[in-house]
Amino acid sequence: MNIKTAAISSFARFIMGGDVFNRLISIIKRQQSTVLTGHEKRQAAFEEAKIIGIAITDWAINLGIELAVAWLRSQSKK
Repeated sequence: MNIKTAAISSFARFIMGGDVFNRLISIIKRQQSTVLTGHEKRQAAFEEAKIIGIAITDWAINLGIELAVAWLRSQSKK
């Protein structure tokens, strides 16, 4: 794991907890395989997070989605 990936992961886990962050990463991975636009993927990820019961505020879900996307991108640049 590179330093950027580790920093993103540590920050996200501190802010929202490891389980929530892992669930958001899974949501984002599923959205990557769809043919939706970026905005539509983000909206679908947000809605899925609410449906599966991620019990954090909207701003924290938005932050978590952005961190999950950044984390996945940093993983793909290895």
